[in-house]
Amino acid sequence: MDSDKEAIRELLHQYCFCMDEGRFAELGALFTADGEWIAPYRSARGTVAITAWLAQSVPASPRRMHYVMNSVIVVTGDAATAKSNYLVMVEGPDGPVPSVCGTYVDQLKRGADGWRFHRREL
Repeated sequence: MDSDKEAIRELLHQYCFCMDEGRFAELGALFTADGEWIAPYRSARGTVAITAWLAQSVPASPRRMHYVMNSVIVVTGDAATAKSNYLVMVEGPDGPVPSVCGTYVDQLKRGADGWRFHRREL
């Protein structure tokens, strides 16, 4: 179980790096084929739709850095839930400044290729 939690933490961190580096196809691949990304202002279902939406809506500038922390993960067989706090910093004229913070609520599934987001709600 500890190895599952570590693999899920790695997934949470991969998401941040993919987002910050504009690697949206890789980010979409972190979701199950029927996965959902849900925010108060929009949602997308499926890896293709998630990739397209994030590539369209996340600007290359200013540079940003996502942090995920305080993750509470519960694993039940090939399913898991995670609740994490996040903070996004953006590049300002005098250095990084906080942009947005909140909570991710995730449902995850384990498949042949490892753990993936099935539902990620902002």
